[in-house]
Amino acid sequence: MADEERLVKTLMELIKIDSPSGEEDAMDAEVSSRLESLGLKVSHDAYKNVIAKLDGEGEPIMLSAHLDTVEPGRGIKPVIDGGVLRSDGTTILGGDCKAGVAIVLEGLESALATNRANRAIEVIFTRHEEGGLVGAHNLDFSMVAAKKGIVFDGEGPPNRIILSAPSQNVVTAYITGRAAHAGLEPEKGISALLIASDILSRLPLGRIDEETTANIGRMEGGLKRNIIPEQAFLDGEFRSLSNEKLADMERKFQGVFDEVASMYPEASINLDITNSYQAYNIDPKSSAVAIIGKALAGMGLEMILESTGGGSDANVFIEKGITAIPVGIGVRDFHTTWETALIAEVMLGVQMCEGIVLGK
Repeated sequence: MADEERLVKTLMELIKIDSPSGEEDAMDAEVSSRLESLGLKVSHDAYKNVIAKLDGEGEPIMLSAHLDTVEPGRGIKPVIDGGVLRSDGTTILGGDCKAGVAIVLEGLESALATNRANRAIEVIFTRHEEGGLVGAHNLDFSMVAAKKGIVFDGEGPPNRIILSAPSQNVVTAYITGRAAHAGLEPEKGISALLIASDILSRLPLGRIDEETTANIGRMEGGLKRNIIPEQAFLDGEFRSLSNEKLADMERKFQGVFDEVASMYPEASINLDITNSYQAYNIDPKSSAVAIIGKALAGMGLEMILESTGGGSDANVFIEKGITAIPVGIGVRDFHTTWETALIAEVMLGVQMCEGIVLGK
């Protein structure tokens, strides 16, 4: 049976381990040790993603979460207040995705403690999920046999099941104008920031429709207040549940950049649009959904089937032929300093995970 005190202890210990994207070694060592102590065979691929296997009945089921967190995520001080876990307000909590990792660890421990027969399990803990699903993109899928799985990385309660998610294209642009002294000869300069602003004013941004969004999240440029800025950089994205609409957005973005480039023939605009991950749409009657539904039904919970505007490792897993379904992990307000984990909901996630491991 799941142990709430042990769960909270595990979750707080994991949260206190610094693991911003690209710096997951300490988390890797901790979770690998815990998995080995539970009897799983732990290995790593070339990217150092954690791949752990537990012998059992039937085809293996994948249980996945990611090891990294966003910034500010160093020196986190978790605080429990009335069943709610939060940081001290100076950092994120890191519930995304350490609540997911804790759910898998506690779910396995509680399931194995029953001494009942268990399903064959493959645990995949990826690196560098934040900012591009990098670990999943670099996962050695030849080491993974599972064709169905659960990704513990969703916002909300564990019966929130995400059956569709968008494709995402990443947009980067480098703009080169011409520097000049802003006070002595500004007419000789070409402002890269002015060109970038012109581009921004023409791009379709924000909520485009019920399936599509677009954003430029970062603009940088310039050196000093008295120099016409020669360089500027734009970093953004657009995403859609419809690949047809995604392609239309790409045409519109390209058209805007081409139009503005024609207005500044002496400047240079280098635009790159790259797909980061593909959309998916899972049949609610699929066997992978049924596995989750059975575990939740045993807890007296019904599935809440939803679509999301966000991406996760599931996008990559599904593209590679694994029907991997994201579920909630009891966390709210991902990526903020007011992020919270509701202990009761994290416990429900553990109970669901235990049910999946035992095939209940």
